[in-house]
Amino acid sequence: MSQQDQRQTDVPETILSLLVAFSIALAFRGFVVEGFVIPTGSMAPTLMGQHVRFRAPDTGYEYALDPSALAQNISGPDQPVLAVDPMISQDRGVGRLPAGAILSQVGAGDRVLVLKYLYEFFEPDRWDVVVFKNPVDPIGPSQNYIKRLAGLPNEQVLIADGDIFTAPHGASLVDFRIARRPRHVQEAIWQPVYDSDFVPSDAVDLQARLRRPFDGPPFKTTGSVWTLADSRTWRCGIAGETRLDWADDQLPIDDFNAYNIYRYPQDQRANRISLRDIDPVSDVRISAAIMPEDPAAFKTSFQLDARDHLFEFGLAAGTASITMRDSTGAVVAASEGGFEPGPDGLLDVVFTHVDQALTIGVGGDEVVRLEYEWNPLQRLTAVYPDFEIDRYRVEPKSLRARAPRLAWRFQGSPFEMSRVRVDRDLHYKTDTLDRRQQIAANGPYIEGMLFATDPLEPAVLGADQFLMLGDNSGASRDSRYWGRPHPLSVLVTGDDAPFLVPRDLLVGKAWCVYFPAPIGVAGSGPRIMPDFGRLRFIR
Repeated sequence: MSQQDQRQTDVPETILSLLVAFSIALAFRGFVVEGFVIPTGSMAPTLMGQHVRFRAPDTGYEYALDPSALAQNISGPDQPVLAVDPMISQDRGVGRLPAGAILSQVGAGDRVLVLKYLYEFFEPDRWDVVVFKNPVDPIGPSQNYIKRLAGLPNEQVLIADGDIFTAPHGASLVDFRIARRPRHVQEAIWQPVYDSDFVPSDAVDLQARLRRPFDGPPFKTTGSVWTLADSRTWRCGIAGETRLDWADDQLPIDDFNAYNIYRYPQDQRANRISLRDIDPVSDVRISAAIMPEDPAAFKTSFQLDARDHLFEFGLAAGTASITMRDSTGAVVAASEGGFEPGPDGLLDVVFTHVDQALTIGVGGDEVVRLEYEWNPLQRLTAVYPDFEIDRYRVEPKSLRARAPRLAWRFQGSPFEMSRVRVDRDLHYKTDTLDRRQQIAANGPYIEGMLFATDPLEPAVLGADQFLMLGDNSGASRDSRYWGRPHPLSVLVTGDDAPFLVPRDLLVGKAWCVYFPAPIGVAGSGPRIMPDFGRLRFIR
């Protein structure tokens, strides 16, 4: 065969191969996996909708913020807006920027791959991140939603103090038990409150801009035995007992999410942002690397005062201990375990209180664990002073939860500590239903508490119904708010239950972020370069 005949034969074969490859790709996209763009910040900071990555000038701390509210509330690009550094303050500006400087840096939402039809063969798991058709608006621009699956079929679900409680159908309130997250999910959703690696470069100049004294880290101590004000490594030079106390007036531990910062009103003259609807959070994680001079003599105990109880974590002479005491000081529960320090006595420690479970980790290993099983009524009674269920059901926001208090004691040896971090858990909010969150065309408005938050009327899920919540609880339109489903959704699924997602509307499980928001070439050029450092599996 001549070369010309060979080329003539190769052309149709090449075209045929391309058509086959294209058909396989279309089939793969339609039946196996498909890419979706995250449109909004309802899952932030787990998944980002359209956002701006802002680097605070004083500490270098970087976080994502939602520009949509800013764009709606300014008169022009030259209008000054407050810049916030969450490592320094939640509500005080560290400077001013023209709004246009922020809006010019808007990046697209994360692009995620979704495993379609996975749920045809496997049952969805609680805490999966799921793409589904919006039951209240299945044909509009927001027809595809992405949320975290919190409620499963054939169970009752109740949200209390930010956590999820479940029970079988017909069970009473006292039979509800907390739904704990698996470790890989919990690790993915911790949200930062403080990190000692982010230190202001010029504390004197910062104080002038804050319009208040800046005392360094939010851990406070008395005397001069500590060196911690302007360093990433803190040192205590004595062997006697000393302590650090968390300054909650400086950085309160609550469900503040920096992504939502421009949703709040700004007072330029007072240099403050008026934070509203912020709830204390007692599910926290505290970690640090501690290097004692005398490892054998060194002891430390961390105390969390929350929910009218005292939770104490201790490390001493190779023994890790957790003790839970009630308001009278009586021991309610306790647990112990052994641990081995790292090289040269290094203690890489993590103290965790989350989902009614307390743990101590040393060197990456969990060495002791203590769980307590409260039902939702016990939880609410412990969280709210003078709790009254009737008042709670009418005006849940009129009750103020007890704020957590943190204290850390040390003795036995001088030591240094670094990489001090405080993180808080997701916190699902409780409130009353808002008509503005419901679509009038779908039917009569529903009044009362947010869905699944009324202790006397928990959510009851049927055989093929799911409850979906957003990780950005303070700015997520999810199962708590929806109201009645759209008539088309009812026609397709045959399910007219409000607030829930029928099985037929599930699209698939969000698997990974395959294309995070692009970054600029050389830092400030066209945004076309994939941010490879943010490629990740979705937990």
